[in-house]
Amino acid sequence: MPKQRYTLTSYEPIYAVCPEVRISEDVIRQQAINWLRYNVAKEGEEPKLTDQWVKNHTEDFKNVEELLIFIRYNMYKDNREVQELSDQDYVCRELAARLVEELPAELVEESIYAANMRLEDMISRSGKNMQDFCKEHGMTLDELYANTEERAIQSLKEDSALEAWADHAGYTLEPEDFYAIIPGENIQDKAEKRRQIELDGRLAQMEEYALKTKALKEIMENAMIKRKDDDKEWVRYGDVSQEVISAANQYPDNFISL
Repeated sequence: MPKQRYTLTSYEPIYAVCPEVRISEDVIRQQAINWLRYNVAKEGEEPKLTDQWVKNHTEDFKNVEELLIFIRYNMYKDNREVQELSDQDYVCRELAARLVEELPAELVEESIYAANMRLEDMISRSGKNMQDFCKEHGMTLDELYANTEERAIQSLKEDSALEAWADHAGYTLEPEDFYAIIPGENIQDKAEKRRQIELDGRLAQMEEYALKTKALKEIMENAMIKRKDDDKEWVRYGDVSQEVISAANQYPDNFISL
């Protein structure tokens, strides 16, 4: 059977509302206590999240709110990867809505079957059975499989839409494009792994993934986003990311880590 080729209704930038990933204030307060315990409190001393305790034991914070501002800032900064993944989900969902062709029934069936097998294996490895897992998550077995099927089909649509974008763009692949999908500590490490992959004759198998990754990068850089429906202006996602990187380079002392 010939490989299905996909097209999109439009190749213009994606517009998507990408909500900010919120961290529970309870989690932030617990992190504040942990920070006090490991960085301020003496051995055996239990920190207290009160204005008086914070003022007496720290040099930089006069009260709890000042400490929480510091903790909250660092947690959201460290949460950047989670936010980026969430943003990709919303943008790719909008992209998938532009897919013209219907997914082949055989491909959909195979994808759902594979997703169900991964789900059942994951639950089995956790030492639980399907019924216990469903009870724990407050759903029926039918609902669990229906959710898995929906996610599998959506993932397939998004993957096909990325393939359509890459095909339309007519990308050529450079070594740097493979570095984006090869894990490694640095460019030298990634380059060595790439050479080994090429020697093993496996590089061609990675080309499709590399092309889709390149498409996703371009799509995200040019996507127009808002954090809330009632925000007045759309902002180019690549500009937002660059502003954060520039600020980190210009004011490194403000980007300290916990």
